[in-house]
Amino acid sequence: MTRVCYREYYGKILLSVEGHSGFATSGKDVVCAGISTLVGALINSVLDEESLGRLRLHRNIVRDGYAYFEIEKFDFSKERTEGIIDAFLTGFMMLAESYPDYVVME
Repeated sequence: MTRVCYREYYGKILLSVEGHSGFATSGKDVVCAGISTLVGALINSVLDEESLGRLRLHRNIVRDGYAYFEIEKFDFSKERTEGIIDAFLTGFMMLAESYPDYVVME
């Protein structure tokens, strides 16, 4: 099962994705493919925004079955940063609703 945990703490977004879905065998797991796509899109979006000075990525850990992000929002681009995170979380909520035995939001 994959667990997605989202928290806000003193202006920072803390986001973790942990575990393997276990929906199907490796290479045929559509849930895992969805999760990987969402995490990859988030990484690219956050890195792009950081390069433009719109947010600060304090931590970015990505390895097999685990991803963790600590993102500082800036006041002038808060709406944009929250929009990126909301899009990511919406994707995960859709996966959790469609595959509740394999993805959980915390």
